[in-house]
Amino acid sequence: MHTHSLLTEKRWSDEKKREGGWGIMLVCGRALILLFITNLLNHSFVTSSQNATRPRSRPSGGWMDNYEDEEPPTSSPTDSEYSEPSICLYDKCTEQQGTCKDLQEATGCLCPGLSGSHIPPSPPYSVTVTQEDGKMVEVHWCAPDSIVTHYIVSVEGKNKVMERNLEVKDKKRAAVLVDVSAGELVCVEAVNTAGTSEKDSQSCMTYEPQTSNSGLALKLEIIGGAVGLLVVLIVAVLLWRHKKHQRSTARRENSEGVL
Repeated sequence: MHTHSLLTEKRWSDEKKREGGWGIMLVCGRALILLFITNLLNHSFVTSSQNATRPRSRPSGGWMDNYEDEEPPTSSPTDSEYSEPSICLYDKCTEQQGTCKDLQEATGCLCPGLSGSHIPPSPPYSVTVTQEDGKMVEVHWCAPDSIVTHYIVSVEGKNKVMERNLEVKDKKRAAVLVDVSAGELVCVEAVNTAGTSEKDSQSCMTYEPQTSNSGLALKLEIIGGAVGLLVVLIVAVLLWRHKKHQRSTARRENSEGVL
């Protein structure tokens, strides 16, 4: 009886030990599973964060499968498509032409800056006075960088007495005057609503006609120079022939003396 109870107690203790071992293994297994799941979640979170912050790179070759990730290329303007506008080929010394603004609207070029109509214009420049047939003279000028409504061509006498004025349209760059005497001052003034330009050395010129005597003197000088050059050439040829004749005579005399 006593032996049976000892066997029973031993069996019961062995079962308790086995149940305790299984419990410990179950607890450890659960802990390992939880640790594995936690590490897996942390790893996937870190990987997704790195992928989100990492810049996208284009594959080195081949076609791309994901067209949504590729941004459309931006077209940059080339030299053939875009070029800086150039300065307008507007000659301010040529008359009866359109304004520079008209040329700018037609070609897209750039016009030089002009002072406004509220400011008196700058003086015209490059004024020339040339003699024409008879007693007529032609006055030519270039337009200033200002808004001009018209021009005034004036003639002053030697005593600075105003002789006459001639009003000319804004598109004109030349005018013909009659009965202008030598030594008179011819000036061109630009006019707009703000006033008149000042006179200076570029907008005024003293008329000095080319007389017939001066033209004849020039012709005589040219003829005299040509005649003088011809005389020098003739004298040089004569001297050369004279020296050559002397040398041939001397050689002939020497040969006769030897014989």
